Amino acid sequence: MFTQQEIDHIRSTVTEITGFPFDSLEIAVEEGPGIAVTEEGGRFFLRAESKSALARAFFRLAQEKTAGRTPVSVQETKHFQSCGSYLDFSRNGVMTVDACKKYIAYSAVIGLDTVVLYTEETYTVPEYPYHGYLRGRLTPEEYRELDAYADSLGLEIIPCMQTLAHLGNFLQWKSSTPMKDCPTILMCDVEETYEYIEAAIRALRSYVRGKRLHIGMDEAHSVGLGRYLQRFGFQDRFELLSRHLNRVVEICKKYDFHPIMWSDMFFRLGSKTGDYYDLDAKIPQSVIDQLPDVDLCYWDYYNKEEKWFDHMLSGHAQMSPNTAFAGGIWVWSGFLPHVNLTKETMEVGLRCCVRHQTKTVLATTWGDDGNETSPFLVLNQLPIFSEFCWRGEACTHDIIAETGAFLTGLPDRAYQAFSLFYPDATDRRTGKALIWCDLLYPLGPGADELPAALDRSCQALEILADYQDREDCRYASALFEVCRQKSSLLMKIRPLYQQGDRDQLRKIAQEEIPSLLDAYDRLRRLHKAQWESVYKRNGWEVLALRYGSVEGRLKDVQDAILRWCDGTLPTLCELDETPMDPTRKDGMQFYQVYVSPVFNL
Repeated sequence: MFTQQEIDHIRSTVTEITGFPFDSLEIAVEEGPGIAVTEEGGRFFLRAESKSALARAFFRLAQEKTAGRTPVSVQETKHFQSCGSYLDFSRNGVMTVDACKKYIAYSAVIGLDTVVLYTEETYTVPEYPYHGYLRGRLTPEEYRELDAYADSLGLEIIPCMQTLAHLGNFLQWKSSTPMKDCPTILMCDVEETYEYIEAAIRALRSYVRGKRLHIGMDEAHSVGLGRYLQRFGFQDRFELLSRHLNRVVEICKKYDFHPIMWSDMFFRLGSKTGDYYDLDAKIPQSVIDQLPDVDLCYWDYYNKEEKWFDHMLSGHAQMSPNTAFAGGIWVWSGFLPHVNLTKETMEVGLRCCVRHQTKTVLATTWGDDGNETSPFLVLNQLPIFSEFCWRGEACTHDIIAETGAFLTGLPDRAYQAFSLFYPDATDRRTGKALIWCDLLYPLGPGADELPAALDRSCQALEILADYQDREDCRYASALFEVCRQKSSLLMKIRPLYQQGDRDQLRKIAQEEIPSLLDAYDRLRRLHKAQWESVYKRNGWEVLALRYGSVEGRLKDVQDAILRWCDGTLPTLCELDETPMDPTRKDGMQFYQVYVSPVFNL
């Protein structure tokens, strides 16, 4: 049975998130399977199977009453054994304890029961002082406080560490050299590596009460091909990966952790092209037979057709009975959530997970390339996961949108304005490109894209004008204002230069570039305030440097244009070359590719 203290804590948390006053209602609570919310004679009866389910029951009661649906009648059962989200603490930003608690509360009230903290090296390992050095790493006390708070609402904190790749921030230090294979990959088969891994797992064991530990091991593309190759020679990479995995799993068992790992390296090594999503990938049965007791986590943020999810989930089922699925809420395209791409991938993927009876489902919110987007900007998309978890295939987009609006207090219309930062439902980062691209180099959106980008920015500004009482919408408006001015300038500067129109270019330099600088200054200030409300200060320096460079370059361009207009600069050489396709060979759309043609900036 729930204690009265637990009931009061959960009810007050739902009130804090939704603003709904329960005090005027007569409510009885009992423990039982799933959730049920019923109304009889003006009284309300709540049944829930766990603390997080009880939080959802209170949330659903508030949602139904607010919508005026009467009598209230809700019956729901979970379609996933556990469902929750990832918080990325490794791409510059480590959340403050208060902000992380707030995010946990938002997760709890919609019935999510898991939060994964993705920490490559941003947690304390006492034996390794450079582990998370200057990166805002979680202290032991902070980690334990988060674990206790999550438990009070019925959520499990799952640490997600890295035990093979993605460790460049740790391996950059000289003291880590003995365990370095490649710049971001640990060296397998050397004792220094396993001493470090055991120290890290031992530390995490002392921070959390849960039994699950995500050990990473994804995207180790060059494992065994760096310093390892020089020292030991070429090894069968399936065997190398299996050998390393078995040692890590044994350490997990020693500290009473059940491990989860990303599955992609097995599928990549079984693919002739090295692809994860390869219908023809063949994983040797001998490798499957050697797999220790570890859950495989299939990640997929890209596919939009059921056949891919069905194929991959079936392939995982042949390897592990406890497949976990990690989908993506697209925040890593920069500054604002990619609402439409999340919808088109995850509504298909989660429907397949329901049919495959996937046991664990998680929503990743990666912070690649600077952590430009706050996870609080995507709260309306968390219900994609919660509603499929609790409603199964009966879940619809309208249900998700209604739940998202009630959770955040912001209508779906405003989030659709956020989506105008992107041209369509593909990973085309036009908005990010406009924020960072150079006014003279043709490295951002192509000339044919600019009119549409300008139009979308104006549309978004018109919609968001109705919501300027909210900090998130003021921030979004500042982004779109920069995009509006920047796209307009990009459309004008090159043609005017080619026409030799010094009068118009002088006007741009004297009036429009200063206006754009003012817009950047406002955006930077709002972005900084948003960052400091969510993250520790560590990591903001990356974005501060980026804003400083774009503002400094704008002043330099302004000076160059004025000197050309006055005849003291013979040419604007950046504009003399014929623009070519700016797409880089690897297709990555990160900050660096928009600001300069230099490969290693």
